[in-house]
Formats: sequence, C-alpha cells, structure tokens
Amino acid sequence: MCSPKSSSKAAASVSSTWLYFAAILPLPLLFFLYSQLLRSTIAPPPSDHGTGSMFDIIATRYDFINRALALNLDMGWRHRLVSEVVGPNGELFSNINKNHDVKLLDLATGTADVAILLGRAAAKYSAETTINSAVLGLDPSQNMLNVGKSKVKESDLSNIVTLELGDARKLTALQDDTFDAATMSFGIRNVPEKEQALCEINRVLKKGGDAQTKLAIMEFSEPGEDSGVMGSMARAFIRHVIPSMGALLSGAPREYMHLQKSIQEFPSPPEFVKLIEGVRCPVKNADEEGEVQIDTFGSFRVKEVVNLNFDSVQIYVATPYLKRHVTE
Repeated sequence: MCSPKSSSKAAASVSSTWLYFAAILPLPLLFFLYSQLLRSTIAPPPSDHGTGSMFDIIATRYDFINRALALNLDMGWRHRLVSEVVGPNGELFSNINKNHDVKLLDLATGTADVAILLGRAAAKYSAETTINSAVLGLDPSQNMLNVGKSKVKESDLSNIVTLELGDARKLTALQDDTFDAATMSFGIRNVPEKEQALCEINRVLKKGGDAQTKLAIMEFSEPGEDSGVMGSMARAFIRHVIPSMGALLSGAPREYMHLQKSIQEFPSPPEFVKLIEGVRCPVKNADEEGEVQIDTFGSFRVKEVVNLNFDSVQIYVATPYLKRHVTE
C-alpha cells in the first residue's frame, strides 16, 4: 500500500511531465508563424547569396548556431564523411604509392571542421607509414577562415592543415592531378555554377594509373513526400525551424532564410547524382601550350550515396576519370 508521501511524489512527477509537454507543444506553431513572418517582411535573398561575404557576417557565431540547428548531430555526419574518404582504417594512406605524399583538399572549408578531422586522420595514419600528408582547406570567407585557423592551431595541426582563401569555381592556383581526395561539406548548394566547380575539382584530382582518388560531397536535401513520418518532420524542421532559430540566434535572418531556400532548391539525390555524372570537363594537354584535348573529357562516377538523418543529409562518394568522346 502506497504511503501518502510516495503518492504525492508520483502526482508531482506526473504534473511536472504534463507541464513540460504543455510548455513545448506551442513551439512548432511558434516556429511556423515566425518563419512566415520572416518571409513576409524580409526580401528573399537571391540564389547566389551564399558567398563569402554572407558567411563573413555570421562567422563568429557559425559553429554555435550549426550545433544548435543540427541538434549537435553535424559532427557525427562530418566524421562519416571523412571515414568515407580515408577508409575506416586509413586505407587511403596505406594504399598510396609510398613514393608520393598524400594531399587532401577540403573545399568550402568554413571554420575547418572537416579539414581538422582530415588532419587528425593524416597525422594518425601517416605516422604508421613513411609518407607525408598535407590538408589544404579553401573558403571564400576570410572571417570563417580566421575562426578556422584558430581551431587548427588549438588542435596542434598547423604543420598538416593549411587554410587559404579560395573559390571552388576557380582553383587556378592549384595544379592538375595533384590531390588524392577532395571533400566539400554543405557548400556545393551555395555555388550557382555547380558544373564549373565540379570540373575544377576533377582537374586537380589525380586520375588514371593506380590512383584511388575520391571526391566526397555532403549536402542537405529536403526529404521526399514518400519519406515517411520522420522524413516529413525533417522537412518541416528545414522549412520552418532552421530559418526561425537561425534568425533568432544569429541576428541575421536573411542569411538563414537563404539557408532554407538553398536546401529547398537543391536537386534531389537522384538529380544530383545525374548532375555529377553528367559533367563533361575539358582536359588540357600536359605540354607548355596547354591546349584543350578535343577527344577526351573528365567526369565522375558516383560509387555510393549515403543517406543520413532521415534522408535530409546525403554523402555522395565519387571517383574522377577521363573518357574519350565517342564519335560516329
């Protein structure tokens, strides 16, 4: 038989539980209403709004807001991205010709989360071999790079990871066939000329011979209508919670309206696979004149698409190759 004291404790517990649910139930409606208010009062950003200057505005708060909006899941996604590139046991480093250094490229590196993870993998697995490794992170936002450089220094990776200003559409400072792998996380949707960026990546990645080069792109997408209840919830989160919370936490509502808009307008996974595999990149001769070869082009084969977070995040793993034009 329960004592009056234990009964009162149980009643208090039930009461506090109901109070908790009563407090959070209005939140979805509030986020929806606030997102609608933002759309009605702020001019929508253009499709090319996601440039370096946009990220310069939010750089100092970017990591905190990222963790909040992704419910602290985003670093797990980044770990998976790096694992897809280097292999669960560092196969990228063990399979490389021992006479060559390993060079890794992280585009749209932002505050260097992925570059640092690549650097840690390089430090770990390179120590087990005789090869040297280097990670180059490029981003068009100087303020984001400034934050990233502090993090690289704190991680004691300055001897491996280098961060520089750069645009994925124009990698003119990088030589052809230089890198063993390239990554790009949550950046390609901010590039209007996606084919141009993919061709620049194709150009700087090693191809042919015994090269086991990989490109891994991680990006958001809106789950489809057939993605079930959790997919529908993820879609609502992207459309209403992300712009609302981003605006509140950053004080930059237009920037987080762009984030939601860019996700909504990004191709579906099958469409993006088709875009990646459909690029036809010009290939220049290796001589000094560097004339474009008329019978050869560069492209990618997508080996795998990894779906995460109820189909709202994808990792596209592809390999670059050269192919001759078919003429009749």
